[in-house]
Amino acid sequence: MKYINKTNLLLLSLFILQITVAQELPERKMTIQQLADSLVAQNIQIKLADVSVKLADARIGDVKMNRLPDIGADMNTMYLSDVTIYDKHWSQFQKVDLPNFGHQFTLSAKQLIYAGGRITKGIELAELSKNLAENQFTDLGLGVKLNAAELYLNLYNLQNQKEILLNNEILANERLKNVKLFFDQNMVTKNEVLRAEVLRRQLEQNILQIQNSIEITNKNLLLYAGLREEVLIVPDVSNINHQIREQDEAYFLELAYKNNPQLSISDIQIAMSKKNLELTKAENMPTLAAFSGYNASRPMTSSVPALDFYSTTYQVGLNLSYNFETLYKNGKKVLVDKVLIEQAELAKIAVMQQIETQVNAAYKNYRQAVMQTEVSAINEKAADENYRITELKYKNQLVTITEIIDASNTKLQAELQTLDDRTAIILNYIKLLRVTGQL
Repeated sequence: MKYINKTNLLLLSLFILQITVAQELPERKMTIQQLADSLVAQNIQIKLADVSVKLADARIGDVKMNRLPDIGADMNTMYLSDVTIYDKHWSQFQKVDLPNFGHQFTLSAKQLIYAGGRITKGIELAELSKNLAENQFTDLGLGVKLNAAELYLNLYNLQNQKEILLNNEILANERLKNVKLFFDQNMVTKNEVLRAEVLRRQLEQNILQIQNSIEITNKNLLLYAGLREEVLIVPDVSNINHQIREQDEAYFLELAYKNNPQLSISDIQIAMSKKNLELTKAENMPTLAAFSGYNASRPMTSSVPALDFYSTTYQVGLNLSYNFETLYKNGKKVLVDKVLIEQAELAKIAVMQQIETQVNAAYKNYRQAVMQTEVSAINEKAADENYRITELKYKNQLVTITEIIDASNTKLQAELQTLDDRTAIILNYIKLLRVTGQL
């Protein structure tokens, strides 16, 4: 311990404290399916999107109410003054007594018969809005699942990195012990001891950094999944069947064009733009409505003298109306609607191109990760063997500390590369599922 100064002790104390704090969180194993179930039930973004679907459905019912008749009733109770008659010079000429208390009651109903299809088209537009909200809900769900899966796999990678570093730290401590033993026997210089200590401290710092990243990623994943309990999620990827077998890129592109909700959203937006054009043209049509009314009033002021009786009337008829301003105003609206249709159609082409690039990237990266994993597994095995041989040589004083440190670094990098490649396979497979609408 004579070579450990106060700085080293401080670093070691921080490391032990960090590990102790991390261990206070109970671990909870979680599969990718369990994560998806938690997202569907708890994620706030998905809940907001679900409310949007319910709102769109409620608006359909609201628009359908336009098919029902408009019915109204009006009742008045009043005090009616006597009539005072003046001549043209505003001198009082005569005063006529009237019944002073009066009542009025009116009942009216109006039923739209024809409006150029505006109500039907409005209902169809509301139904399209609901379909749009449903597809946006599906697309958002896929996006949330992908983001959560990226956090999940990042946490998996970090936890395995930490395990690799801890294993290499054990080797570094054993190596430092051997170097000190050789130094005590005057077989190596102090420089070799210092080099071994530096490597061990570097591993300790790396473990601290990884632990901090684990805690941050775990917290983000807990919030994303809507989990309120403070646990350390331990990803379990053993049940992920990440194999695409013999399917080629064209197969996944066709699948994406068929299932990706973003394309459905584009189709609905085109349909909504066309429906708006139909509604604009429908405004050029006349409106025909049936109406009826009933009126009862007291007193009867139409007779002389006024009578304190009720007079009742009713009416039934048809109303035909036409707004002539549409003849010169709607032309511009029609042009705007046509441009919006063109814009929606171009947007669909852009979405198709984006989907094609996403499929291509996910498929190519998946294949690359598969091939890299095969190579990195061979490299990891070779690096382990190289370290074993170099360590044996060092114990027999056939190589320097530099060579065994190089062998140790090579072994560590090979193990981390294998981990990255295996994680990349799963991640790109999940991205492929997302873009093809199957996640």
